Amino acid sequence: MQYFAWLPVRLGGVGSKSKMIEPTDGSRSLNDLRFVEYDHTRDFSVIETTWRSLLETCDHDYFSSWGWVSTWLKSLPLEVDMRLVVGYLQDRPLLAFFLGLVRRWKYGILPTRTIALNATGVRYIDQLYIEYNSVLHDRTLRFDMTSLLERLENISWHEFVFPGISTSFAHQAGLLNERRIRRDGILLDEASTAYSVDLQKVRAGNMDYLQLLSANKRSQIRRSIKEYQKDGEIQLESAMNVPQALEMFDALVRLHQQEWERRGKPGVFSNRYLLEFHRDLITSRFDFGEIQLLKIFTPGAPIGYLYNFVYNHKILFYQSGFNYQPGNLYRPGLVSHFYAILHNARNDMMVYDFMAGEAAYKSSLATDTTPMYWMRLVKSGWRLSVENGILHLKHRLRSAPALADGLKRIRDRFSAAPRSDSV
Repeated sequence: MQYFAWLPVRLGGVGSKSKMIEPTDGSRSLNDLRFVEYDHTRDFSVIETTWRSLLETCDHDYFSSWGWVSTWLKSLPLEVDMRLVVGYLQDRPLLAFFLGLVRRWKYGILPTRTIALNATGVRYIDQLYIEYNSVLHDRTLRFDMTSLLERLENISWHEFVFPGISTSFAHQAGLLNERRIRRDGILLDEASTAYSVDLQKVRAGNMDYLQLLSANKRSQIRRSIKEYQKDGEIQLESAMNVPQALEMFDALVRLHQQEWERRGKPGVFSNRYLLEFHRDLITSRFDFGEIQLLKIFTPGAPIGYLYNFVYNHKILFYQSGFNYQPGNLYRPGLVSHFYAILHNARNDMMVYDFMAGEAAYKSSLATDTTPMYWMRLVKSGWRLSVENGILHLKHRLRSAPALADGLKRIRDRFSAAPRSDSV
């Protein structure tokens, strides 16, 4: 379940010098590094060389891949202040991350200088909703957030945003460490579960994926498949080229928007930036094997479309469009994912990752879970007090769902269109 939490602590060591303990196991610390910043427009070739070299030695996921990052950088409006921060040992990069800088009026009243990890800090653009977010770093390098912030003293900020950070990075940076929590001002905006299916377990069970699910879920899927098959055999088609992938993506967008508009909400693809970004991503990265568009259908009609990323033998489910029909017998989401999981298990993929988000279908289809976090550091005590009040109000709104839903609709409508004061 998504939740908002307030950790009532003050920021201590962020703005002041602290003595760092040197590692004694042969690993490196940030004291050993020389830091350089690069502009995302002027220094693109340097950024590409640096980022690609680190990817070869650093653990990372698709949202840190060069395919995603290069498309993202090229998509950003010129007025966005995006920098690559690199830590060098002599001439060898050992650490790198992007830092978005933006000035805005939070809640319409609070002037705020925000920096964001591998994001812009602009809500409209950051609806791309990255996950498994982290700092690229050599495995021999040890650091925590305090030591990293000391290397950013030349940048003025009030709030440091960490969207969709992985559990491993949260531990590496000390953001989940109780000693760190007692010392610094940390806001936990959201903790969510990323659900996934271990496809090795599917193969080990002779492709009988249903045996890994509950009796109730097995029954729902079987009944729904039986109902769909009254219209003919269910088939799965995977896009084979860019034009076919774009055609499936457009069909997915139509179904997705149709359903969310029926619910009185704008749908994610009402965000034109996001829509064009994904068209560009599909066009530029499909031939690298990073994009999977699937159509699940009967001879009579489509059941659903799935838009997935493919990286390091892992499938990351990103978005869907389903053909909903009246009644409870038709479950297009369950059926589409069921066929997609079997398809990818047969193709020797290792994981089918639903990614973060609390949804009954994800938890019921998954075999494994991992936490994901959306966090912030806030500098001054009075700002923490303001944020504490806002988060307390959000807690109160949870007990008044009608009011909360109304306010969320207003927020979504504003965030679905560009705002002149966002950048």
